[in-house]
Amino acid sequence: MAVVYYINLTNGIEAILTLNDYRFVRIQSTACEQKRWNFILQDLDTDLLMNLAIGNTCIVYDFGHSGMPRALWQGVPFIKFTLCKLWLGVETKAFVRGHNVTDYFSSIQLEDRTLAKLKYFHKFVNTDEIHLIPRWKQTTHDGQYEWYRKELIRWNLET
Repeated sequence: MAVVYYINLTNGIEAILTLNDYRFVRIQSTACEQKRWNFILQDLDTDLLMNLAIGNTCIVYDFGHSGMPRALWQGVPFIKFTLCKLWLGVETKAFVRGHNVTDYFSSIQLEDRTLAKLKYFHKFVNTDEIHLIPRWKQTTHDGQYEWYRKELIRWNLET
C-alpha cells in the first residue's frame, strides 16, 4: 500500500518545505480540547477517509509551539480508535499521553450523521488495521499567517 502525507492546517504548512507530495487536512486542536468529537469526525476530508479505508498509511504532519499539537496527541488516536471500531469491528486500546483512554473513547456517543458519514467508507475497507500516524516538529512561525500564505503561494508556483 501507499504512504500518503497530510499537512494539518495551519501550522503544518511548514512541512511543505520538506515534502514533495502531500495533501491537506484540518484536525482542530481546539475542537479536541472542547471534546467536540462529532465535529472532528464530520470535518474529516473524504480523501483522508478513503485512503485509510483502502489501507494506505496516512501520515499527518503538524507543527506546535509548545510540544505536539493536541490534534495529533488526542485527535489522531480518537480518529483511529473510532475507525477501527466502526470499520474493522475491533475496539483497540487507545492511549493518550501514556494514559489508557479506551473506556472514555468507547463512551463517546456519535450522532447519526457522523456514523452515516464514516460507515459510507466501510464498503471500501481493504485493510485489517488503520494506518494513521502523527508526526510533528517545533514551529518557528506560530501565528505568522502571512508567512504561511507566502509559502503556499510559493509552493503553488513551483508545482
